[in-house]
Amino acid sequence: MNHTFHGYVWLSPEDASRPERVTAARSTLEAYCDANGLKLTDVHIETGHFGSALERPILGSLIAEPNTVLVMPSLNSLGRRFHDVATVLSEFAHREVRLVSIAEGVDTSKPEGMQLIRVLVRIPQVAGWIKPIKAPATSKVYVRAREVLHNGGTCPFGYTLDESTNQFVINEREAPVVQRIFRERSAGRSLRQIAGDLSRDGIATKRGGRWQANTVKTILENIFYTGDYQCQSKVFERDHEAIIAKELFTEVNNGKAVLQVI
Repeated sequence: MNHTFHGYVWLSPEDASRPERVTAARSTLEAYCDANGLKLTDVHIETGHFGSALERPILGSLIAEPNTVLVMPSLNSLGRRFHDVATVLSEFAHREVRLVSIAEGVDTSKPEGMQLIRVLVRIPQVAGWIKPIKAPATSKVYVRAREVLHNGGTCPFGYTLDESTNQFVINEREAPVVQRIFRERSAGRSLRQIAGDLSRDGIATKRGGRWQANTVKTILENIFYTGDYQCQSKVFERDHEAIIAKELFTEVNNGKAVLQVI
């Protein structure tokens, strides 16, 4: 299998404005690839986006490509907080994106690199942050029950309704925002803080408006994000693909099975 090696660096706006920082980052990537016989296709410098790394335009486009290998100077390019980096690493594994991080000596194409992911997913709190491990394509078939297949209702933020099949499918732009909301609530942030940060980062709601505490609360209490669908007090499991783990849903709702019709 032929892989495409992309250099990737995230810099703060302050660092990006300093030519020596950009040059140093490029030199680090090029020197590592030359020393290890890796053919670097290009180097991408991304800056100015302070939200989740998975919401960054350049990074998002790179991990959407098949057979991608990201080479970066440090895991700092994926976030400054432990749970942010853990979440991104899990998403890379889910998408089968290879990662080489020079400072930490991480290469997820090697057994010791993948062991890092395996250790992370065994940590109970981290297991709630991450997306479920990618299942074989044959098992990712969701057949909506007859009782709900043609049921009306608003399509939740994070999903798109395929009108040709009436099936809910994940919206790749909105789903990382849902995961971010659950992660930050799990970390103890208030509804108002989460809403304020989303608006500050220029992320719009489903209708294009600003985020409010009640909007965040509605998402956190919606069982739909676990892949289940509630219809007239009856819950249909595995109705559609989940965005967050059920364990995380239970955690942020204080152990209560909060059911909310979409």
